[in-house]
Amino acid sequence: MARRRVQPPVQDATQGRRARAKDAESEDDASKADSQQILALRPLLKKPKGGDKEVEHFREKVTADQEQLRALLEQRMHQAEEEEARRRYEIAATIMEALETPNQAIQGQTPTLGGTKIASNTAYASVSDVLKASEGLIVEYQRLDNIIKGLRDERTESVADTWKQNLDETEKQLKMGARVALRNVKKVLGADTEGEELAPVDEDGDEKMEGVVGEAETETELNYELHRSLRYAERGVKRMVKGLPNDEVA
Repeated sequence: MARRRVQPPVQDATQGRRARAKDAESEDDASKADSQQILALRPLLKKPKGGDKEVEHFREKVTADQEQLRALLEQRMHQAEEEEARRRYEIAATIMEALETPNQAIQGQTPTLGGTKIASNTAYASVSDVLKASEGLIVEYQRLDNIIKGLRDERTESVADTWKQNLDETEKQLKMGARVALRNVKKVLGADTEGEELAPVDEDGDEKMEGVVGEAETETELNYELHRSLRYAERGVKRMVKGLPNDEVA
């Protein structure tokens, strides 16, 4: 039986040293690569020349852009407000035009309100007729008012003064007629009124029935019933005169 050959220990030691040398070389290579990478990053990490100026310029540009944007935004907002006001005015004008009739209607043509549905309403015709009639009444009223103003300018005295004067004249005529009627009654009753003067008037406006003034005063004196009848007649006439509407003249 053949025996196995045993290797000597010297060869094992040599192989171990070679392995350790290879490991050391690989570690040196890795450290060299790391140092090279760090050296390559160093220029990148250095502060560039003129960096402060560039940053300041960038900030100034940002500030200018912000101010420009604010101004543009305010301008657009102002334009939007003006546009909204214009639209509101147009809407209000359209509504007013729809609700108002033309100032002067064309002869033989019914006024139509363009762009609206008011003219197609069933009540539009009757309302239009009422408006036309009202316009006619207003014109007639203005004509009469102008006539009254013209008459008022022609008369120097006021209407109230004229009425009061007419009432005073009428009252005087009624009083005179009452006295004439009284004398006629006396004549009918047989009293002699020739040479008779008009009897004085008391504070109430009635003639005092003291008898007939004249030469035959005692002969023509009336009895009690005649005096009372004549007094009642006089008072009735005077009350009719006093019943005139004097308060309306004031």
